[in-house]
Amino acid sequence: MKLQDVITKLRENGYKITPQRQEIINVLMGEHKHLTVEEIHTRISRRYPNLSPDTVYRNVGVLARLNVLARADFGDGKARYKLLEHDGHKHHLVCLGCGNSEEVNFCPLDYMDDRSIRDKKFDVQRHSFEIYGYCWACRKKEAN
Repeated sequence: MKLQDVITKLRENGYKITPQRQEIINVLMGEHKHLTVEEIHTRISRRYPNLSPDTVYRNVGVLARLNVLARADFGDGKARYKLLEHDGHKHHLVCLGCGNSEEVNFCPLDYMDDRSIRDKKFDVQRHSFEIYGYCWACRKKEAN
């Protein structure tokens, strides 16, 4: 997703583009891996030392609600976020070693028998699907 796409989405939903919000987006745009809010805050606090972690949490929450961030949980209780490359929901292969992630170009929900969901009278609003493992580079490091 391009910076201008994120800014447009924020403006369309009534949000101002503050320097801190833009810096959060820039940090996320520069990464190919999911980051915790604490990691985002650390990177931004170099430039904005008075920026509170709460401000980063709130802004990450806004971006997540606007569906411009993918959220992942590596099983350690820490939510991690990555800027989506395209509009809409995405699913990822996530490396437990280096944290890099790569989008997969399909949605597993598309392959499920949706009658079982409809029969339960369940209205799906969102879902997530991530596959966790180790990338080739991390496996190669481990083998040496």
